[in-house]
Amino acid sequence: MKMIKDIKLCVMMFLQFMLVAVFWVQLSSYLDSMKITGTMMSLIMSSMAIGSIFSPLVGAFADRIANGEKVLAFLNALVALCLVWAYFSTSAVSIFVSITLAMCAYMPSWGLTTTIALRHSSSETFPFIRVFGSLGWVCSALFALAAKQLFDTNIDGTAIPLACGAGIAAFAAVFSLLLPHTPPADTSKKISLPAVLGLGAFSILRDRNVAVLILCEVLYTIAFTIYWMYGSFLASLGIAEITPILNVGQISEMLFMLLLPVSIKYLGIKNTIAIGLGAMALRYFASIFGGDYSAGYWTAICLHGLVFGFFIVAAQIYIGKKAPEGIQAQAQGFFYLVYGIAQTLGTFFSVWLINVNSTVVNGVRSTDWASLFTVEAIFSAAILVLFVAAFKSEKISS
Repeated sequence: MKMIKDIKLCVMMFLQFMLVAVFWVQLSSYLDSMKITGTMMSLIMSSMAIGSIFSPLVGAFADRIANGEKVLAFLNALVALCLVWAYFSTSAVSIFVSITLAMCAYMPSWGLTTTIALRHSSSETFPFIRVFGSLGWVCSALFALAAKQLFDTNIDGTAIPLACGAGIAAFAAVFSLLLPHTPPADTSKKISLPAVLGLGAFSILRDRNVAVLILCEVLYTIAFTIYWMYGSFLASLGIAEITPILNVGQISEMLFMLLLPVSIKYLGIKNTIAIGLGAMALRYFASIFGGDYSAGYWTAICLHGLVFGFFIVAAQIYIGKKAPEGIQAQAQGFFYLVYGIAQTLGTFFSVWLINVNSTVVNGVRSTDWASLFTVEAIFSAAILVLFVAAFKSEKISS
């Protein structure tokens, strides 16, 4: 029975991350092909961040009112409908509205799936369940590879991945109803406006370490966001198969995710998160030497597993242990609310950084990526120093 439950949780993670990876990774390339640039491109690329705003609200709903698996099914159904709309959209405004609505339904699912998985597993087994999310992200490349092999078509830069995402979301909506029964964790207290809005999650900031972690999350996300535009960097090098190449980073994420419980157990939560922050600084230092020296960008991509898994997933586990039982979903939602706000800032910061390091000659735009990644590397190193100095060592239970 426990094995069947774990399998369902693994499939949940697989589908939830696959459905977004199949279109999000190449979204900037699609916007380029649609001649959507500047502020509108920044807004569309910020849609994931905008959607995160609703994470605590959905978390509060799952904590107090509805079963987590039913809420997840409803959210995925909305994502499917919105992505179908985005597929048929031809204007920048329509694409922005449809994708933003899709992300408003999708982003709360990150905190919700984490809550569902942690309710039915331990902090030691959670990384093994979460690794299937990374596997789903990797397998999203199969759509591009299948299109190339079967139809001799490159779907990167087209609207086809949006249709693929819609199909997976629809399937995920149905599958969500088969997940383990996850009723509201707190039905004893009177429902108040702050509780309904998910504001109870702010109480976790009273803990010094949590406050430091959230501050570093903001800074980390601002620095991390340029990686979502790494496809533009690869495209500038004349690389066509962007999605499969970037998925090498997801493969490394799978491998490092399996090491996460070991790291937390033997190195502690502080050192584990510090490794993730250090890996981000190293990634951008390696990217400085990207160019024709391919080992630079390959190193940067392969470090993604440490950058993401050892910070984001480790932080989720830590938040899950620090938050009271009655606000678990809200706390995870709050984590992604902060992530979303920071990603919005990071998107505009990244676009600005690209613009100030770019020149246009005879209508051809070129970017000084080495200078850009130097700034990101120094910024990331400063975050690491801040975290190590301010976060106190602490043991967490299994």
